[in-house]
Amino acid sequence: MRSVRRVGAVFSGLLLYSSVMGISSFLARLQLPGKIYASLGGRNSMVSVILEALIIAMLAALLSLAWGYITVVPRGPLRRGHRPTTSWCVGGVTVGWLAWTIYGAIYFSLNPRSYGQPLYALLLSSTVPPLWGVLNVVAVLAAVLLAGHWATRSRDAALGPVRRSARRDGSMTSM
Repeated sequence: MRSVRRVGAVFSGLLLYSSVMGISSFLARLQLPGKIYASLGGRNSMVSVILEALIIAMLAALLSLAWGYITVVPRGPLRRGHRPTTSWCVGGVTVGWLAWTIYGAIYFSLNPRSYGQPLYALLLSSTVPPLWGVLNVVAVLAAVLLAGHWATRSRDAALGPVRRSARRDGSMTSM
């Protein structure tokens, strides 16, 4: 049963990262009214790009937190041996990140065009390969780790304090 939970957590992490990449790409392509961009200094200004990246990363973190908690929390009756599968989910997110980065590098090399964008736009934009938005990666990883911590704390609170047997305490004497 443990291996099924672990494999499921890896695939869930992979699907989580791919879903976040798709949603963040969709959100990055949405256009706000021109007055908002004008007040921020233009569509490609540093303030505009940073605010857009932060908003998308916060939405990605919220999605990842909920998805990650559902993935890593142990199912079934509470037992001491059933621990959250946080590391396996993070492994799946890492595999997803690696796959998207390789795809981005291949896409970037097959579509040679000079990017006249500044470095901050290349790093933070969710539509530019090969990194596809560094804040998105950080948001997903942080949210999954936070979900794992949250699942561990809620499991430990539900199980109560650790009980030790009389032999471990040394209170039983041998006859």
